[in-house]
Amino acid sequence: MKQAGNRVKRADKQTVTGLGCALVLLSGCAGGGPGAAGEQDAARGKIVLGHYAHSSIPFPATIAVEQGFFKEEGLDVQLLNAKSGPELAAQLIGGSTQIATVSPDNIIPAIEQGQPITLLPPYGKLDMLFAAPKSSGITDVKQLAGKRLGIVARGTASEKYARAMFKKVGVNPASVTFVAVGGAVTQEPALRNGKVDAVVGSTSSYLTMRSHGLDVVAFSDALAGDAGELSRNGLQVLWATTKEYKAEHPETVDKFCRALGSAVKWINDDANKEAGTESLATLLGIDAKAAGKLWDAVHTSFVTDTDDATWKANVKFSVGSPDAVPFSAVDNTCGT
Repeated sequence: MKQAGNRVKRADKQTVTGLGCALVLLSGCAGGGPGAAGEQDAARGKIVLGHYAHSSIPFPATIAVEQGFFKEEGLDVQLLNAKSGPELAAQLIGGSTQIATVSPDNIIPAIEQGQPITLLPPYGKLDMLFAAPKSSGITDVKQLAGKRLGIVARGTASEKYARAMFKKVGVNPASVTFVAVGGAVTQEPALRNGKVDAVVGSTSSYLTMRSHGLDVVAFSDALAGDAGELSRNGLQVLWATTKEYKAEHPETVDKFCRALGSAVKWINDDANKEAGTESLATLLGIDAKAAGKLWDAVHTSFVTDTDDATWKANVKFSVGSPDAVPFSAVDNTCGT
């Protein structure tokens, strides 16, 4: 078991190191600045935003587009969809985007390695849960000992979350076979085809699977408070820009944060449930009933403010040490 643990540590280190190397290479290709065309775009309020496609995780950005909050701030925001957190971080450092949707487990290691990144509000609370087919009889983390668990990729937040939950209930992680199955789109076929016994996903992926007719049950749900400290302090999403872009275009970045703040206020207001449910149904391709349940689960999960203690908890979750990246990496006042 000790050898298995060492292999996992090496895999985690290789994942972080690989991301860091990719970012360094891309930043070298970026040419050190946006150039004349980029300066003109910034002056016009044009932003290319790195974005998670087909997910409720960056819901404030989706709503800021649909409800016109970006336009109200004089911004022309174009979404550039990406398939993964590392891809979003690489696009930002490489200069393909000016701002990106990011998750702590992907961006904190990059900052720790010296990448000049500033993090921006708002913040989405940790949205992770386990899901298993009802026919399997698995309804508890303890039952996953000896089973195959689908995660996005080795060393990612999904695996870290699983390990934290195993520790919480006394399950030896070495007794579980971790299988990389990708994100929400590929989790469903992995379960349907029996490649894994359960998966770690988000509320939106769980409800999407149910909407598609896969009878799954959820347990150890972070948003429902089942994850202890991670339920209280864990973050799933925030936004990022480079220090250079923020220094050169502070008003544009501030307008961006303000637009997302307006979107969070809109999402937090349950009076907007009907429109929000319709947005989620269209975004994820799910039925209205599932979209309504998703709204109920996530519409209060976005906040516009955080603090040092919360930040330390996320740094510890991402890289092991709570002091590896200081709270000063976050511009908590952006948009205020």
